[in-house]
Amino acid sequence: MHEYHKAVEWVEKANKEAAEKGAAKVKTLHVTFGESSGYSPEVVKNYFDEAAAGTASEGAEFQITVTRSMLKCPQCGKLFEKKLLDYKCPDCGVEGNPTESGNEVELTSVECEQ
Repeated sequence: MHEYHKAVEWVEKANKEAAEKGAAKVKTLHVTFGESSGYSPEVVKNYFDEAAAGTASEGAEFQITVTRSMLKCPQCGKLFEKKLLDYKCPDCGVEGNPTESGNEVELTSVECEQ
């Protein structure tokens, strides 16, 4: 259900931005989803379409960017991609620490048309 709340939040933000720009329609939402965020872009889009019906955001497209989950080596500082069941730094072999990369769920920008 967290996808529903995110979709409604984005409809409200997009409609507000369109109104502030004096635009009649929201054309595209640029959104970022981290692969470890627990959110499904498809489910958010479906809820978005439902929540946007009859508003300036109706029919808006999603331009989706997916971010990879990254770890940071506590020994050498290298940032590296998290792999399934392998958390070791490729340079020094020390187990990496989680970072925020890959957990994002955000609306980064809104394109409107007059």
